Amino acid sequence: MMIISRYLTKQILQVTAATTFILLAVVVLGRFLKYLAQASQGEIDPAVLALLMSYRIPEFIQLILPLALLLSILLAYGRMYAENEMTVLSACGLSTRRLLGITLISSTLVAVTVGLFSFTLTPWGLVNTAGLLEAQKELNEFDVMVPGLFQNISQGERTTYTEEIINDEMQNVFMYESDSGQVTVANTAVPSEDEEGRRFVLFSEGSVSESEIGVVGNEGFLLTQFSEMGVRIPNREISIDVTVEEKAMATAALWQSDESAHAAELQWRISLVLLIPVLTLMAVPLSRVSPRQGRFAKIVPAVFLYILYFGLLLVSRDMTAAGDLPLFIGLWWVHGVFLLLGWLLFTDRVPGFSQ
Repeated sequence: MMIISRYLTKQILQVTAATTFILLAVVVLGRFLKYLAQASQGEIDPAVLALLMSYRIPEFIQLILPLALLLSILLAYGRMYAENEMTVLSACGLSTRRLLGITLISSTLVAVTVGLFSFTLTPWGLVNTAGLLEAQKELNEFDVMVPGLFQNISQGERTTYTEEIINDEMQNVFMYESDSGQVTVANTAVPSEDEEGRRFVLFSEGSVSESEIGVVGNEGFLLTQFSEMGVRIPNREISIDVTVEEKAMATAALWQSDESAHAAELQWRISLVLLIPVLTLMAVPLSRVSPRQGRFAKIVPAVFLYILYFGLLLVSRDMTAAGDLPLFIGLWWVHGVFLLLGWLLFTDRVPGFSQ
């Protein structure tokens, strides 16, 4: 039986790892494209994108792992049922209860991992993410220039462009200010700071043109050339949401707080761990399929149950945080409902889900 236990545990963990990697790649790519769009608009320094994504990965993993475990049990056991491996193991004395016990070994490892991320790594990552994004608000558009792109900054007040950046020195720079109609072009530009810590940009070898109205009805331009010119650039007006509040609080601080929002966040972190054994209880009976049905027969209803489970947890968290749901009910009622459903599935008392 020890050999069978190792075999089944290995099957589950291998599929869980592969599924987690695939789902994580999809989520990371989606989030990275959003950050990349913000970088192209001059809201985020492209140099911090990799670091920013690394801080978000713990948050992604803690949400992906429960679904990955559910899918891995369905896929691994579904294949074994479809290929009659489970029939052979049953003949060797592997009961459904024992199968659940073996599966709980894998789910316990996943639950410990989710707990590590939920209670420790995710809050740490969110704190660093907020700090990194907050720091972006202190930069001006020349600090986050992307070569080869025209960037509209501060709700269109300025448009900036540089051909390339070499050793923090921008080459062939263009800046248009819509309010005054002033256009500045220069061979090079370097972000600098004066003795009092005020930020400015030092343009070299360029010219400034601005509209000039002389005689009524005649419009012209005034062109001024310069060898060096310093221009103070105010901070950008950008809309980066860096409010993380209780999500970034340490778990110990949440335990000591009496606020409903903090209690809801604590229940949410615990719920991500409790989610694992409840899903395992549901997944084991849902994985039972006949050879004619195929290994994917129960994927759709299982994913539907997961979405319902997860959605109710989210709604309950928001209601608890708002004070619309008593703390002693909180998110616990959702686990109770699905624990009961898992027991009914496991004991073949739900019509249509038994083999």
